[in-house]
Amino acid sequence: MTTTPPKKDFPNRFGALPGQIGCGNRGLEAEVIRRTLRGVWPSLPALLVASVAVCAAATVPVLVAPGVNPIAAIVTAVSCGPFLAALAGMTNEIAFDGQTAIRSWWSALRQLWRFGLLSALVPALPAGLLLVAIEVIRLSGSPLVWPSFVVTGMVTAVALLSFMAALPLGAARPDLRGRALWIVAVSTVATRPTRFVAVASAIGFLVWTATEWSASLLLFVPAPVAIVAVTATWTSVAATQPSILEPLIRS
Repeated sequence: MTTTPPKKDFPNRFGALPGQIGCGNRGLEAEVIRRTLRGVWPSLPALLVASVAVCAAATVPVLVAPGVNPIAAIVTAVSCGPFLAALAGMTNEIAFDGQTAIRSWWSALRQLWRFGLLSALVPALPAGLLLVAIEVIRLSGSPLVWPSFVVTGMVTAVALLSFMAALPLGAARPDLRGRALWIVAVSTVATRPTRFVAVASAIGFLVWTATEWSASLLLFVPAPVAIVAVTATWTSVAATQPSILEPLIRS
């Protein structure tokens, strides 16, 4: 009688065995953080290029629809979405491979521009409605508008936080799109909300610092935010939904 030899578990590129992946262990979370932080320095030129591209795209709504208004929200999503997706794709590469390059940015932009544009519209649409509600309240003062203001405000907050998780998830997993992507993104944020609030706090702090010291510092804001967002996403996924991470770390 022949016996089947036991199946051998090969370490994946995060150093964990496939049988350990489903545990959502903290070792995997720590490895995500370690790889990302270690890969930042050799990837600085590529991150700078990607940051400058995002900032250049952000000037479009300033020229087309200056001010805080619904049109500016939509134009910002259309102009910045593709470049934010490319930046997320590059930062994913740092998290999983330890380094990225400028050519990776161009490749990510070509592959992810449509995904980034459509994803950015998800929070932009309720944000536009929120701005409309604010303007109506300012002009009329009608209490009938307050329910719309509250609902659109809550939807905008959830959509913005989920967008921070949706970009890294969708950039790494092309099979996650549409409703499936946003269900995973919302559940990821819901299970570890403080990590994504930290991303929003980082945006506010870095923008405030840049405006207080020098507007040129805004060029360096997108990359650190992307690093925090990607780290928050994949550590949360490793802890709560490791099956999503498994195909990536086994490759």
